[in-house]
Amino acid sequence: MCRIFGYGEDAFTLWVLKQKISDIVESFKDKTDPSDCLIFYRPSFGRRSRKDSSVFGEFDAIIVSLENVYLIESKWDNLGEFDN
Repeated sequence: MCRIFGYGEDAFTLWVLKQKISDIVESFKDKTDPSDCLIFYRPSFGRRSRKDSSVFGEFDAIIVSLENVYLIESKWDNLGEFDN
């Protein structure tokens, strides 16, 4: 298998979705098996807000479980809270 190197919040989001999805679902006491979740991942690829656009961006990911919908916004601020 090839190795993929990434940087920035998009890479962090993808890593969390691949490695920590069960932790996310469990942290909300959601009993859905992670394999039954539907995940929408949309990397920003450097998109910027325009002058006349809203001041907030789009969500980095959306997780749809059998019980809830989770809107995901990744920020570097909390990066140190995760283990490999």
